[in-house]
Amino acid sequence: MANTTERIGVSYCSLIAAKTEWMFREQPIDDIGIDAHMERTDTDGKVQQLLALQIKSGESYFKENKGDYVVFRDIDDRQYNYWTTNTLPCIVVLYNPKDDMCIWQKLSVDTIQKTCGGTGKGYYVNVPTDQVFLDDISNKLLLTYTNLPEHITNYNFLLSQKKFMQIIQEGGQVKLHSNEWVNKCSGKGEIELIVDDGNSIKKYSYPYWFPYTVYTDVFPRLFPWANFIVDDEYYEEIDEALWRELHCYYDKEEDEWIEVGDSFEEFRASLDLMRYIDHAGEVAEYMLVLSLNELGESFLKIDQYVSQPRPYAGTRPNEEGN
Repeated sequence: MANTTERIGVSYCSLIAAKTEWMFREQPIDDIGIDAHMERTDTDGKVQQLLALQIKSGESYFKENKGDYVVFRDIDDRQYNYWTTNTLPCIVVLYNPKDDMCIWQKLSVDTIQKTCGGTGKGYYVNVPTDQVFLDDISNKLLLTYTNLPEHITNYNFLLSQKKFMQIIQEGGQVKLHSNEWVNKCSGKGEIELIVDDGNSIKKYSYPYWFPYTVYTDVFPRLFPWANFIVDDEYYEEIDEALWRELHCYYDKEEDEWIEVGDSFEEFRASLDLMRYIDHAGEVAEYMLVLSLNELGESFLKIDQYVSQPRPYAGTRPNEEGN
């Protein structure tokens, strides 16, 4: 990196990284379009994320400010191919030393666009002006960003929940407790797993919003390895009240409820296994017990297989033909 303005941008990014517990490593050799690497680890030293950064500093990079985004141009075929096929997730960081505006955008086939409506020779990226480099929201986004193939990403997603599957397989219990704000399209709510391995009970929260998606659709996507049924004990009081309303009448003289329809057991058997408790029409509360479905059982078998040394794993067939 040649000039003082560019050096200021790299130094600023390094400072922000240090303040937000990212390790920052400048790459002084010009390697097409990577100025630095940035790494984040957890308290045990396990790597959470490793990113490659293209850093551009100066007022000139903000001349095409469209309000919601800044247009970053001058990307050629070589850079496009390098960033979009890199094994590391790549981002561009734009820094304006005049007002310390520092924003970023991922560099991928989804964000990099061709000029002239797709017919031009160059490329450009729209960098959101509200995507501030390493603020709380960006930290969460960057920790989830990956350049891995889809099948690897999906496998890692299941791998992150393997311990829950194993606890169920070994006789422990995993419950899903959730409160959904049903009148808000924002998808706001609370979701947590309550995990009992037989020795202790731990809770794991999922601090995400799921806009325009009902939670009965969210749960199978968050935990695709699970079947869901209601916690009978948790729902018993509300189920009994509804049963009495629909299948009983109250005998004032005898001061007791008289069954005139289905038994309580028959009534409960007819109810939805993923039903919720209605709180004044505002909040839908769920308490569901998770069990392994076919995917969960298969994943544990496959994971056990790929986690052990296999003597012929390096063998490959020779293709023969004309």
